Amino acid sequence: MNYSDMITECASEISVPCKSYVQKGVEVHECNVNKVYSRKTGKNEGKYLTLFPSRDNSDDCVRGVIKNSLKKLLRFCGVHEGKLLVVGLGNENAVVDALGNEVTKRIRTGKIQDYYLASIAPKVEGVTGIKSFEIVKAVVESQRPDAVIAVDTLATGKIERLGNCYQLTNAGICPGGGVDNPQPCLNRQSLSVPVVAIGVPLIIAAGNITGTNGKIAGYAHYMLTPRDVDALIDNCAKIIAGAVNSLNR
Repeated sequence: MNYSDMITECASEISVPCKSYVQKGVEVHECNVNKVYSRKTGKNEGKYLTLFPSRDNSDDCVRGVIKNSLKKLLRFCGVHEGKLLVVGLGNENAVVDALGNEVTKRIRTGKIQDYYLASIAPKVEGVTGIKSFEIVKAVVESQRPDAVIAVDTLATGKIERLGNCYQLTNAGICPGGGVDNPQPCLNRQSLSVPVVAIGVPLIIAAGNITGTNGKIAGYAHYMLTPRDVDALIDNCAKIIAGAVNSLNR
């Protein structure tokens, strides 16, 4: 789940090259991790974007900024047209982990202008008996997309980000990494095609709220989500799917 939420903290500690700007009223933080900063932070090399919509931003506005950010990352990877495989990661049977599945349900597949959209929701190993990575890799090898767009719920270490931002990166994503259940990562190295990941932080360890980092007995295994997470999932899925569907416009 967690692929980039600590990037701002790392930036403040070792001066990772970052910039902030406002696009259509949405605050955007953009950080670039090269080989040097990758070694210092443990973050994969790539470009990381964090979008902070305000309550004044309409869904259409946020959708447009996400679309522009996706296009920016795809172009950064050298992808300007072709087939895009949208992968909805997670477990649709767990509300907080259903974002990826809900996005794929809303993808309009087929060819429109520059891109051909296809989508899959590989579920989780506990449901299928097969690691989601293995399913995605098999489909990529069969369908040969020009890029993968992976969508998943993210874990965060900052309470102020919980349900309040969108995070994107071309560095790939490691499902389960945010809940101490790491799975094989989906990235250019493992799939041989560019991978752009997008998600929303919707889960946080109780220790990150109490300041104990889970060290006090009873906190270590608790993960918390917003009480309106079902509504957040539904709205965020509509916005993300809308952004992907509009890439052809």
